[in-house]
Amino acid sequence: MPLVQPAQDRTTATVDEVHLTAFSAVRWLLLLIASACGRSDDSAYRGGSAGVADLPVSDVVAVYRATLGGSFTLDDPSLSILVDPKLLPRTSGLAGGDSLAPTLQSALRDAGLIKGSCTIPVERAREALVCAAERAGYAVRFSAPFALGPDSVQVHMVAEQYAIPYGPRAERLRFERAYHVVRRGAAWRALREARMAQP
Repeated sequence: MPLVQPAQDRTTATVDEVHLTAFSAVRWLLLLIASACGRSDDSAYRGGSAGVADLPVSDVVAVYRATLGGSFTLDDPSLSILVDPKLLPRTSGLAGGDSLAPTLQSALRDAGLIKGSCTIPVERAREALVCAAERAGYAVRFSAPFALGPDSVQVHMVAEQYAIPYGPRAERLRFERAYHVVRRGAAWRALREARMAQP
């Protein structure tokens, strides 16, 4: 499977960006600390006190592309990603969450980032996830992008490896990561990564 192990820091800020990057990085770290110290029913587990970033669909797609690129080798032709039709809740765990907008789901497919959809179960099962798809891969569930600054967001992603019907059994693999994603020019890039507790 084209899963990568990315570095904690992905790029270096330019002189013009250093103040904004430092501010958003500190806020990102504080949000993660608050999440780690919060109770299991803490309503700020994901995103802390940050509001949802008001971004056009094209930017959200770019943010999710950067998020996926933190965990997967996106140019690997064997990679198959399905998206969960629900966003992650702000609380810990997987119960609840708003629906992923159909326009956003279509845009993710048009951008070549996903092959379809598959629901990640709320509770971890003994058997591996099985999804209807042409090949085995990973199902992912995103959080909304949380605003850390004008061009800086935090995104959580849960990924679970899936098998296909009548195909080989998949390994039972599930993880959650949080990414600090910033806009550099016209592109969004994942700067930092944090590994969260398995949901």
